[in-house]
Amino acid sequence: MSAKQMIGQLGHWWNLVKQLSPKQVEQELITPFRIALVGRPDRVEAVWRVLTEGATATQLQTASEYVKRFEGPPSEEFDFVLGCDALEVPQDAIEAIVDHFQKNEFPLVALARVLPGTRTVVINRIIEDVATLNAGIAMLSAVPSTIPLLGLLAPPAALADMVILTKNQLMMVLRVAAAFGKAPDWRHRLPELSTVLGAAFGWRAVARQLVGLVPGGVGMVVKGMVAYAGTLTVGRAVAWFYATGKAPGKAERERLYQQAWEEAREKSKEWRQP
Repeated sequence: MSAKQMIGQLGHWWNLVKQLSPKQVEQELITPFRIALVGRPDRVEAVWRVLTEGATATQLQTASEYVKRFEGPPSEEFDFVLGCDALEVPQDAIEAIVDHFQKNEFPLVALARVLPGTRTVVINRIIEDVATLNAGIAMLSAVPSTIPLLGLLAPPAALADMVILTKNQLMMVLRVAAAFGKAPDWRHRLPELSTVLGAAFGWRAVARQLVGLVPGGVGMVVKGMVAYAGTLTVGRAVAWFYATGKAPGKAERERLYQQAWEEAREKSKEWRQP
């Protein structure tokens, strides 16, 4: 992408992000929760170490306010009580906790902020949720093109679809950044991620053009696949950047997209079921 194209793309993203308030993510980050770890002291301590892996002294202090440890059933009320003795390995605690809070529609970025050991799972769930949402939107927007009289609505539907998908992806980017402890501030996030997002959205644009050549109902599913794979790629490229401190290189970008496309193929089997 040339410098001129990059400037133009940044301008486009800035126009979109001005419509997206980071306040929502800021509120999600500070959503309170209480977890009780119950069991033998050694098992509870092992789970605690897994949940707080990589935590700073300040984060450990904060985590101790949100997560309490007990040998027996707690007398207080908690959002989730985890029996540590029943876990096969301490690492299973991460999936158990994230599963519980996700089912209760709790903002997962709050878990990642307080318990850095949950970060990888939280980020994967955030990206997967938005990818699934975007796939559904893309397939719905393709419906007019499959029905004769509604075909006239296809171009406007496609444009609306692109804007909605991009907004969803940008909010996902903000949540991924927040999960890594970065402030959900567009003025800082957008410039530092310009190269990563430029490449990721570039792959999506090319794929969308190719899918436009696919007719009828087949195109509906393939468009869903493109939205799904494109969203996975954007989210994982951003996660790669914050995990390593640098944008993924060409080989890694190709690997990310290839992996995402294979996952989209597998996911599409569910969409094709009657």
